[in-house]
Amino acid sequence: MRYVKPFLIGSLTAAIISVSGCANLAQNEYFNQENIATVIGSVAGVALGSQIGGGSGRTAAMIVGALAGGALGKMIGSRLDERDRQSLALQTQRMLEQDSTQPVQWTSEHSGAQSTITPGAVTTQTKSVSVKRTAQVQTVPNMTLLNQTYYSQKSANVRSAPSTSGARVGSLLPGSSFTALGRTDNNWIAVGRKGVTVGYVYAPLVSTQAPVQKAQANQALAATDLDAMPDAVAKQQGFDLDSVQMETVSAQTSCKTLDYKVTAKGATEQQQVKACQAEDGAWELI
Repeated sequence: MRYVKPFLIGSLTAAIISVSGCANLAQNEYFNQENIATVIGSVAGVALGSQIGGGSGRTAAMIVGALAGGALGKMIGSRLDERDRQSLALQTQRMLEQDSTQPVQWTSEHSGAQSTITPGAVTTQTKSVSVKRTAQVQTVPNMTLLNQTYYSQKSANVRSAPSTSGARVGSLLPGSSFTALGRTDNNWIAVGRKGVTVGYVYAPLVSTQAPVQKAQANQALAATDLDAMPDAVAKQQGFDLDSVQMETVSAQTSCKTLDYKVTAKGATEQQQVKACQAEDGAWELI
């Protein structure tokens, strides 16, 4: 389990002490423990969200974290402490990103609190979204939003169109990571760099799982992170962001219901929430 950086925890702790130390505010009906947990949970959600995803997906993850913190804090603010709310929200984010269909068990590492998150009905909705692409990349009429970190399982060509007839604009070395912005109808993945589509790669050549590398004598794997690649290097490899265009496409997004059962401090609470993909494909609790 990954936790927020120490300086973030310190900031959150200071915020909690500041709020709890104001006796006059404690008498206000709007500053009860549940509502304070909602505010603090939202701030903590930003912190934990920043630990999810990478590159262009990081900002979206921080927003998701803020909403998750707020939603979960309101629901169980009087039962879980700050550390547990962060942990449970992070577990929720992972569950959504992994597209789990089975209940997921969560147990606090320090308080003994427990939760079962059960995924429910899934619905699909189509809406118009704004996307960015480089000038050399062909537009697609529609796609399914992803916004997930993908890894190349072997050397793979990145093309200007979702087809082997598309011009080669770059390549991915084995183990390279990138943000997959979407999937086309013919099973090609939109390769993102800093939120911009820089080409398409055939879906069977990439995966959400990092490849298992076998040690080979005198051979090092030259994998890279496309989002973190220096601009000069990216330009040399065909992933130039100098000519970015904005357009509107039709995209399919999903919504899921999640049933929470949380046991903490001798009490059990249940709550159903809805999670939907935002315009950029990131999950939000609503």
